[in-house]
Amino acid sequence: MTTEAIGAGETRPHPKGERRARVLGSRPWLATLLPLALYVALSLGLFGVPVIPHLGSQIIASDAIDASAFMWLLAWWPHALLHGLNPFVTHAMFVPDGFNLTWSTGMPGPSLLLAPITLAFGPAVTWNIIQLASPALSAWTAFLLCRHVTGRTGPSLVGGYIYGFSPYMLTHLTGGPHLALVPLLPIFLLLVLRRLEGSIGSRAFVVWMALAMIAQFSISTEVLATATLFGAFALLLTLALLPERRAAVLGVVKLLTLALAVTVVAVSPYLLYLEFGHHYPPGVTFFSADVRSLVVPPALVALAHHRGVPAIGSSTESYLGVPLVILIAWFTWQGRRRRVTWVLAGSLAIALILALGATVFVHGHVTSIHGPWWLFRQLPILRYAIAVRFAVFYLLPAAVMVAMLLSRWSLREPRGAAAWGLAALAVVFIVPDVGSSAFDTPIADPPFFASGTYKAYLRPSDNVLTIPAWGQNERWQADTNFRFNLSDGYLGNPFPPAFTRYAAWNMFVSGRLTPDYAAQLRRYVKDKRVTAVVVDRTVPGPWTKLFGTLGVRPVATGGVLLYRLPRR
Repeated sequence: MTTEAIGAGETRPHPKGERRARVLGSRPWLATLLPLALYVALSLGLFGVPVIPHLGSQIIASDAIDASAFMWLLAWWPHALLHGLNPFVTHAMFVPDGFNLTWSTGMPGPSLLLAPITLAFGPAVTWNIIQLASPALSAWTAFLLCRHVTGRTGPSLVGGYIYGFSPYMLTHLTGGPHLALVPLLPIFLLLVLRRLEGSIGSRAFVVWMALAMIAQFSISTEVLATATLFGAFALLLTLALLPERRAAVLGVVKLLTLALAVTVVAVSPYLLYLEFGHHYPPGVTFFSADVRSLVVPPALVALAHHRGVPAIGSSTESYLGVPLVILIAWFTWQGRRRRVTWVLAGSLAIALILALGATVFVHGHVTSIHGPWWLFRQLPILRYAIAVRFAVFYLLPAAVMVAMLLSRWSLREPRGAAAWGLAALAVVFIVPDVGSSAFDTPIADPPFFASGTYKAYLRPSDNVLTIPAWGQNERWQADTNFRFNLSDGYLGNPFPPAFTRYAAWNMFVSGRLTPDYAAQLRRYVKDKRVTAVVVDRTVPGPWTKLFGTLGVRPVATGGVLLYRLPRR
């Protein structure tokens, strides 16, 4: 599947395009960086306007709970390395038991890369930078892939937007940066194409592919695992449909295997803790794409007619839109006699089938049709993957297909005008709901933490039970440079069994007291070696009644109630 095989005979330059190509060709760096600047401007305009003036107090997210956990993780990795701590296991949260962070979405790569920003300005600023960079970088690398295939800038810009600003991206900009930061997926495919063409040597291919895999592992192990599965299917399809390229494809498979082996060696310390440390598997992984969601505008796009509760069968993550579906069908029909067309269409279909999960849903109803996802439930890492997230893998071939279709005709030709018109509609159908609260959440620490008052009351050796027990408290700890330990917290669903087995834990989370609440609280405080309790006074609940049983008078300061417990 070389560039020549994909694009030969499909583009016809016209005079204006040739003049533009000569100008940009004399400055290749300009032709490469200008699209990035365009995508950055789009990201800032679509998502950044509300938060840029308040990078440390407003975040691109739908809530502060998951975001606070990510901010904690962004601060943890540089903190651990600077203080000589084991970065894979923390004892700063869920004390005294600790937590195996290889079972969380820690993003060690971005955390360390952006550590200077985190240390200087705080994790909220780092969070916003990642959220703003994710669509721009992902669109840009998809543009580079599309341009490599088509040799055309305009169509490739459209392909880049379809991938980088897709509804999949909108979903994870609300609180999943490890899933939104996907610029490496187009790079994987670009490297494979270049190797098949022979424009990159075997050694360079292995080095660059291994580096890309390691980088992706440091962002999201799930995305790397699902990319490996999808890539295997796509390569098998290529072997079946392009027998004349079989030797070259098999050569790439061997090099990919070598790059993957290098990656495994490089990340082996992480994998050892993942396999042999305490396991904290995710509790809910059954989400899959509803067939209707492919064409029903979801709540996060501007064209959606519904707000609040999503329409039955709608899902932002798996949404394509009617115009994009028509473009995909048009590309497939127009190139139906070319095998490369079926490689792309087949790859898209494979990803779509995987996204539908183990059982197919239509309009919110379970059908009797079973998908292949149950086959992967016993595989490492993949058994915890969420099926609907395979949407990113059908968006990538869709973006390439649109770029190729737009490259086939001049805009002056009727078919070219029709294709560009549909492409414009496809973009309109996925434009985000700008200004939505899903992309703008204010955050604020109580003055007790924000003003530094905590320094007069909390010691570095303190084990602090906080209310809320999860969510903002992780951000408090990160913002204070891990001044104290947390006797509660949140690093992914579900909570550790060592904590949920206590009736007191359920009281902290739900705000509902048990009949023997005093005894249950004393048991928790003793077993978890709690030395202080900090209650945010804005959090409703029976906290005065509950913690009043500790027999100590609280100190009201900086918007919190502080209960200092005697050391035992």
